[in-house]
Amino acid sequence: MKKILVLGLSSILAVPLLAATFVYANEETSTVKPTNQVAHTTEDGSETPTPDLDEKTLQEHIQKRKAVLKTKLAAAEKLKIQNKCQASQGKVSSVHGRIKGLETSHGKVYNNITTHLEELSEKLKNKGADTAELDADITELKAKIETFKADLIAYKDSVEVLKGIDCKQFPELFKETLEDARADLKKVQEDALAIKAYVKDTIKPLLKTIKASLEASKPEGEE
Repeated sequence: MKKILVLGLSSILAVPLLAATFVYANEETSTVKPTNQVAHTTEDGSETPTPDLDEKTLQEHIQKRKAVLKTKLAAAEKLKIQNKCQASQGKVSSVHGRIKGLETSHGKVYNNITTHLEELSEKLKNKGADTAELDADITELKAKIETFKADLIAYKDSVEVLKGIDCKQFPELFKETLEDARADLKKVQEDALAIKAYVKDTIKPLLKTIKASLEASKPEGEE
């Protein structure tokens, strides 16, 4: 039991969060609606990254953003963005590649953790333990993981749109989309922290309680 638990916990606690810094961004944020794209789990527990937006879908996203654009820039700030934004878009492309890697690595870690926990729950049940609370916690953990995955796709979409904008022609749209990407990144980071905290503060203590209960119920002298 301890070995299985350590395998799962050490995996999730060791995976770093994605950190990315964008040029020109400020603290204002707005909302990006996620697409209906989903990642697919492979036999080894990893996930294939969701496909990039095709050109038609990308342009549709850009047009939708133009229709609801709220950002207004002073002439000096607009000029500053126009002079430097293309260089920053090169960095955005690098971030996009890292997001794909994050889909694969975190997907595998999270899938392995839930698999380990489900197998552990079955073993504990076979030993006579009441696993109802543990099973409910596993279901909750899966829900948190699905939220992470959905928010990660939304983040990737906003970064893709950011790459596709003609920033010299539409500096306001570029800045607003940049702020959306920052907001989406924050959601992803918060989701990952929530998963980590749930495993550490809820599931791990429960497993210890179940283990102690099983040990206490053993006949005296039994190993």
